Amino acid sequence: MTLRTSFIKTFAIGLAVACTFLFAESSYMPNQYQQDVWSPEYGSSTWMYENSAGIFEMGPLDDYYAAKRLFLNRQFLDAAYAFGNIQTMYPAFHLVDQAAFYMAKSFENLLMHKAAREIYRDAIKRYPQSDQLAKYHFQLMNIDYKEGKYEEAMNKYQYIVQKFGKSDAKADADYVAGQIKLEQGLYQESIDLHASIPPGNANYLYARYTMGIASSRMHKWNEAENCFRDITEQQVSNKSERDIQNAAKVKLGHLLFSAEKPDIAAAARMYGLVQKDSPVFDEAMLGIAWAFLKVYKIDEAIKYAKWIINNLPESFIVPEAYLVVGYCHFMKKEYQKSADALTKAEDLSDKPIVSVASRDSARLAYDSMQGQFDSVQVFVLDLARQLPTPRVESKRKALRPSFDKARQFIEDYAKFMQRAIQSDRFESNRQRIRDDAGFTLAPPRGCPYTPNYRKSDLPPIDDLGDLE
Repeated sequence: MTLRTSFIKTFAIGLAVACTFLFAESSYMPNQYQQDVWSPEYGSSTWMYENSAGIFEMGPLDDYYAAKRLFLNRQFLDAAYAFGNIQTMYPAFHLVDQAAFYMAKSFENLLMHKAAREIYRDAIKRYPQSDQLAKYHFQLMNIDYKEGKYEEAMNKYQYIVQKFGKSDAKADADYVAGQIKLEQGLYQESIDLHASIPPGNANYLYARYTMGIASSRMHKWNEAENCFRDITEQQVSNKSERDIQNAAKVKLGHLLFSAEKPDIAAAARMYGLVQKDSPVFDEAMLGIAWAFLKVYKIDEAIKYAKWIINNLPESFIVPEAYLVVGYCHFMKKEYQKSADALTKAEDLSDKPIVSVASRDSARLAYDSMQGQFDSVQVFVLDLARQLPTPRVESKRKALRPSFDKARQFIEDYAKFMQRAIQSDRFESNRQRIRDDAGFTLAPPRGCPYTPNYRKSDLPPIDDLGDLE
């Protein structure tokens, strides 16, 4: 039986790119900075800044690291204000270009793309000699990609290739360009772009995963297996990398299960390596259920399928879990139980998870809120560029409720659209689950339920094209 699954789109783009942000320190130190080597409280890392009155005072470096802590703690609005303060108060500070970068990234993480774009563009003009310049251009490309503006993103990619071909941002740009090619159905071009990303690069695991997906869509099973297996053998250092590794384990399990000479035991072992907190844990459990069904260990298959139904009721996997339960009871000749489970599978897969009407309604609500959100972005950006006087701080505090409301709405819409994407990916599986359940229920539905159907008729799991 074909595995009917869905996997959340490689959400790692933002995370994959975020992993490349390093704490940078410059060896260049303008004359107006003097180190206080005698400070007993702060030690030799304290820097004094000469203000406009010629007085040395504590300032930019401490403020910079304080802002960085806000950023790393995901307090993005406060971080945006803090990095903005640095640019306004210390325009000659040697890390002011990095402050601009993190200020823009803060807005970007808040989904405030309008504000982020303006900061990146302004930074390109202000700091033309900065080593952050390639990153500014890449982030503009990345925002276009996130907004589905693929042509604009690829135009920026060509500029990065020409002007910053040897920079660290080139690998980030290759990764995003490869994602665009994948979504455009240009699978070999996607593979070629991702193949340029070397081991050790922060994008490497995500690039290999995409190469595996692209290869599977081209029915290049060996190449796909090599990509996924490579990921499973790498050391991971954070949750994002662990999630993509778990996804690779599931995909490798599918390949082993569906090979010309299936290795069901190896597939089940691979599914069993997926951690419970993984986004693809439901898919792994379904794989184990199918594996037990394949070798006629019916009670074990039912146990795993029912675990999904009982513990993950919102999962896209639930309709297929009912399908497995229905097949299991059928093979045990418990025909009424089989009919009940198959009917449930048929009912749950009768309509798309996210309807056209709900999409239209959400889009209308989003469009009506977009103008308000844009105005909030403009206001927040203006306040971030002002000195933090009591009057400005008061305005920032007064704006917070409007900001929180607009941001929550945008985030809710983004989550809804992510679910809509999942629904689209699940669509072909949904139709097959409905058809398979209906086919098994096709014989007379009266009691007793006695369809003329043999367990050997169950088709194998062999379609990997949409297992994402």
